[in-house]
Amino acid sequence: MLSEAERRSLQEIEQRLLADEPRFARTMNRQVRPWLFYLFLLVFGGLTVLLTVIGAFGPAFQCLLVTAGALVLRRYPIRLR
Repeated sequence: MLSEAERRSLQEIEQRLLADEPRFARTMNRQVRPWLFYLFLLVFGGLTVLLTVIGAFGPAFQCLLVTAGALVLRRYPIRLR
């Protein structure tokens, strides 16, 4: 946890960055685009179904793991401390 003085310092740095380099600050503040995530799920979910239908169970299972992994990481993101 940050102390009150550290929080004020961090806010001051953020404000200066926003004033000096607004484009960089906006880029760093963006999150992953939701449509890109849903497209990813659609592609790998579709591949899972298609590969299961044609009988390629190994690759279908791999696609299923990728899809499930993306959903789990979306719900519980990895946070480096």
